Amino acid sequence: MNTKEIIDRLDGITASDDFAARSSKLADEWSQAEDGFTAVEPILRFMELHPTLDFGMPGPLVHFVERYYGRGYEQKLLDSLGRKPTSHTVWMLNRVINGTKEPGSRRRLIEIMKDVRDNPATDGNACNIASRFLARLLA
Repeated sequence: MNTKEIIDRLDGITASDDFAARSSKLADEWSQAEDGFTAVEPILRFMELHPTLDFGMPGPLVHFVERYYGRGYEQKLLDSLGRKPTSHTVWMLNRVINGTKEPGSRRRLIEIMKDVRDNPATDGNACNIASRFLARLLA
Protein backbone atom coordinates (compact mmCIF):
# COMPACT_ATOMS: atom_id res chain seq x y z
CA MET A 1 0.00 0.00 0.00
CA ASN A 2 1.37 3.39 -0.90
CA THR A 3 0.05 6.94 -0.65
CA LYS A 4 -0.78 7.31 -4.34
CA GLU A 5 -2.61 3.98 -4.48
CA ILE A 6 -4.72 4.83 -1.42
CA ILE A 7 -5.59 8.33 -2.63
CA ASP A 8 -6.37 6.98 -6.12
CA ARG A 9 -8.74 4.39 -4.67
CA LEU A 10 -10.49 7.06 -2.59
CA ASP A 11 -10.63 9.41 -5.58
CA GLY A 12 -12.29 6.61 -7.51
CA ILE A 13 -15.30 6.65 -5.19
CA THR A 14 -15.71 10.40 -4.54
CA ALA A 15 -18.51 10.78 -7.08
CA SER A 16 -20.30 7.69 -5.79
CA ASP A 17 -23.77 8.02 -4.30
CA ASP A 18 -22.70 5.59 -1.60
CA PHE A 19 -19.31 7.07 -0.61
CA ALA A 20 -19.75 5.98 3.03
CA ALA A 21 -20.45 2.35 2.12
CA ARG A 22 -17.65 2.21 -0.42
CA SER A 23 -15.15 3.92 1.89
CA SER A 24 -16.20 1.45 4.58
CA LYS A 25 -15.20 -1.44 2.31
CA LEU A 26 -11.81 0.20 1.71
CA ALA A 27 -11.33 0.80 5.44
CA ASP A 28 -12.18 -2.85 6.15
CA GLU A 29 -9.60 -3.92 3.59
CA TRP A 30 -6.93 -1.64 5.08
CA SER A 31 -7.82 -2.87 8.56
CA GLN A 32 -6.92 -6.39 7.48
CA ALA A 33 -3.58 -5.29 6.04
CA GLU A 34 -0.48 -5.91 8.08
CA ASP A 35 0.62 -2.33 7.45
CA GLY A 36 -2.80 -0.67 7.93
CA PHE A 37 -1.26 2.33 9.71
CA THR A 38 0.35 3.36 6.42
CA ALA A 39 -3.13 4.33 5.19
CA VAL A 40 -3.61 6.97 7.91
CA GLU A 41 -1.57 9.76 6.31
CA PRO A 42 -2.98 9.23 2.79
CA ILE A 43 -6.52 9.30 4.19
CA LEU A 44 -5.79 12.61 5.92
CA ARG A 45 -4.22 13.99 2.72
CA PHE A 46 -7.35 12.89 0.84
CA MET A 47 -9.46 14.83 3.35
CA GLU A 48 -7.25 17.87 2.71
CA LEU A 49 -7.88 17.53 -1.04
CA HIS A 50 -11.65 17.11 -0.59
CA PRO A 51 -12.67 19.47 2.23
CA THR A 52 -16.34 19.60 1.20
CA LEU A 53 -16.90 15.86 0.75
CA ASP A 54 -19.38 14.30 3.18
CA PHE A 55 -17.25 11.76 5.05
CA GLY A 56 -20.04 10.90 7.48
CA MET A 57 -20.36 11.56 11.20
CA PRO A 58 -17.74 10.51 11.89
CA GLY A 59 -17.64 8.11 8.97
CA PRO A 60 -15.74 4.92 8.20
CA LEU A 61 -12.49 6.68 7.40
CA VAL A 62 -12.43 8.41 10.78
CA HIS A 63 -13.27 5.15 12.55
CA PHE A 64 -10.40 3.54 10.67
CA VAL A 65 -7.75 6.17 11.51
CA GLU A 66 -8.90 6.39 15.13
CA ARG A 67 -7.98 2.71 15.54
CA TYR A 68 -4.43 4.06 15.70
CA TYR A 69 -5.17 6.47 18.57
CA GLY A 70 -2.19 6.32 20.90
CA ARG A 71 -0.13 4.66 18.16
CA GLY A 72 0.82 7.63 15.99
CA TYR A 73 -2.53 8.79 14.60
CA GLU A 74 -2.53 11.99 16.65
CA GLN A 75 0.76 13.25 15.17
CA LYS A 76 -0.41 12.43 11.64
CA LEU A 77 -3.57 14.46 12.33
CA LEU A 78 -1.54 17.38 13.68
CA ASP A 79 0.70 17.25 10.59
CA SER A 80 -2.41 17.38 8.40
CA LEU A 81 -3.80 20.34 10.33
CA GLY A 82 -0.47 22.08 9.82
CA ARG A 83 -0.70 21.55 6.06
CA LYS A 84 -4.36 22.32 5.35
CA PRO A 85 -7.00 22.36 8.08
CA THR A 86 -10.46 21.24 6.99
CA SER A 87 -13.73 21.22 8.87
CA HIS A 88 -13.53 17.43 9.22
CA THR A 89 -9.94 17.37 10.50
CA VAL A 90 -10.74 20.20 12.94
CA TRP A 91 -13.64 18.09 14.19
CA MET A 92 -11.26 15.12 14.51
CA LEU A 93 -8.88 17.27 16.58
CA ASN A 94 -11.76 18.10 18.90
CA ARG A 95 -12.38 14.37 19.36
CA VAL A 96 -8.71 13.89 20.27
CA ILE A 97 -8.90 16.79 22.75
CA ASN A 98 -12.02 15.30 24.34
CA GLY A 99 -10.21 11.98 24.75
CA THR A 100 -7.10 13.53 26.28
CA LYS A 101 -7.07 13.50 30.07
CA GLU A 102 -3.51 14.65 30.84
CA PRO A 103 -3.81 18.43 31.47
CA GLY A 104 -0.53 19.44 29.79
CA SER A 105 -1.29 17.48 26.63
CA ARG A 106 -4.85 18.79 26.60
CA ARG A 107 -3.62 22.41 26.87
CA ARG A 108 -1.17 21.83 24.02
CA LEU A 109 -3.92 20.45 21.79
CA ILE A 110 -6.19 23.38 22.63
CA GLU A 111 -3.36 25.73 21.62
CA ILE A 112 -3.13 23.87 18.32
CA MET A 113 -6.88 24.39 17.86
CA LYS A 114 -6.29 28.13 18.41
CA ASP A 115 -3.46 28.07 15.86
CA VAL A 116 -5.75 26.34 13.36
CA ARG A 117 -8.46 28.96 13.94
CA ASP A 118 -5.94 31.77 13.39
CA ASN A 119 -4.16 30.18 10.41
CA PRO A 120 -4.82 32.11 7.17
CA ALA A 121 -4.79 28.76 5.31
CA THR A 122 -7.85 27.63 7.27
CA ASP A 123 -11.01 28.06 5.22
CA GLY A 124 -13.94 29.97 6.70
CA ASN A 125 -16.01 26.91 7.57
CA ALA A 126 -13.14 25.16 9.37
CA CYS A 127 -12.30 28.42 11.18
CA ASN A 128 -15.90 28.75 12.38
CA ILE A 129 -15.94 25.16 13.59
CA ALA A 130 -12.63 25.65 15.44
CA SER A 131 -14.04 28.81 17.06
CA ARG A 132 -17.16 26.95 18.24
CA PHE A 133 -15.10 24.10 19.69
CA LEU A 134 -12.80 26.57 21.43
CA ALA A 135 -15.74 28.41 22.96
CA ARG A 136 -16.87 25.14 24.55
CA LEU A 137 -13.38 24.00 25.51
CA LEU A 138 -12.50 27.29 27.18
CA ALA A 139 -15.86 27.86 28.90
